[in-house]
Amino acid sequence: MAERFKANINPDVLVWARQTAGYSIEEAARKIGTSSAILEAWESGDKKPTLNQLRKAARLYRRPSALFYRQTVPDKPQTLPDFRLQSDTGLEISPQLRFEIRRAFARRAAAIELTEQLQEQPPQFVFKADMTEPPESLAARIRELLNITLEQQYRWHDHYQALREWIAAVEKAGVLVFQTENVASSQMRGFSISQKPFPVIAINGKDSPRGRIFTLIHELVHVALEKGGICDLDENALDFERTVETYCNRVAGEVLVPKEALLEEQIVKRNVNNIWSDNDIQHLSNLFMVSREVILRRLLVLGKTTKAEYRKRHKEFMKLYAQDSERGFVPYYRKVLRNNGTTYTNLVLSAYYNEIISSRDLSNFLGGIKLTHIPKIEQALFGNAEGGDGI
Repeated sequence: MAERFKANINPDVLVWARQTAGYSIEEAARKIGTSSAILEAWESGDKKPTLNQLRKAARLYRRPSALFYRQTVPDKPQTLPDFRLQSDTGLEISPQLRFEIRRAFARRAAAIELTEQLQEQPPQFVFKADMTEPPESLAARIRELLNITLEQQYRWHDHYQALREWIAAVEKAGVLVFQTENVASSQMRGFSISQKPFPVIAINGKDSPRGRIFTLIHELVHVALEKGGICDLDENALDFERTVETYCNRVAGEVLVPKEALLEEQIVKRNVNNIWSDNDIQHLSNLFMVSREVILRRLLVLGKTTKAEYRKRHKEFMKLYAQDSERGFVPYYRKVLRNNGTTYTNLVLSAYYNEIISSRDLSNFLGGIKLTHIPKIEQALFGNAEGGDGI
């Protein structure tokens, strides 16, 4: 009798789902609530899971239960180059990061399909770059593309507004911007998909607002170079070799803190010994709405501090970095908008109101939301909701 309630799934699909989700046999079995031997038996076809066990596996692997009944194994998910610093043993891609990459590809595909069904033209991101271009030159072109002046930047009253403004400018240029919430900052600061139309930038929502600003522009350089990938943005060494990550950092630093503007600041002009107090660095950090690390790095690049001073202060700032990460409560409807981005959210809502997709599709496209959240999401989308930072 009990055998009638077993799930007659394709064991090869079960293996595929676990491997593409990034779980070992041991970890998957523990999270599903069974033994490694039992899971191996399911994957070999010697045994079948119960329906309840299948549902647990499907939730862990983030796949629909119906998928496991397929006769053929799906293709492997699209992957990205990994630009993160590699240890001797290699830096693993966590299941959470794998899922966010998979979801980013899926949302990009959905955006393209919805645009076609709405009979609209997708935005054209035609901006291109090459690493032979001096970082200062490319940075100037990016600021022109984003149409953000220094005067605007100086008027922003806090880093949340700064982040919103930079994201809005990047989305207006034709890039989808998403934010993750379940990936550790140590795993990933950001990643990008440079395919067009609708290239994608994903930034880590666990990061500090100023950290996310730098990641956003760093990834925009990756998109312009057509070299999308996974990034952590840190640089162990102080050499300025023109590796992709170092080049993107240099350009992002120049975009956010232009050389001429920094050197014209009185606090910089008055400094003659290249030693900087915490107050000096904090003042410049607040002026340009970037992290203290970015200011220190810019001062080093421009010859206004020494490598020894940089190494010393860099360690201090890295200790403080974790304390600056995102804190506080963000209302659910704002989190939905933040994570999906305004361009993508607007496309999904337009398709829903034009009866191109169902309410169930709407929920799935936006991450499983309830329809009762739609009014507040719309209010946040059009800037009418009160409270919270929305990013």
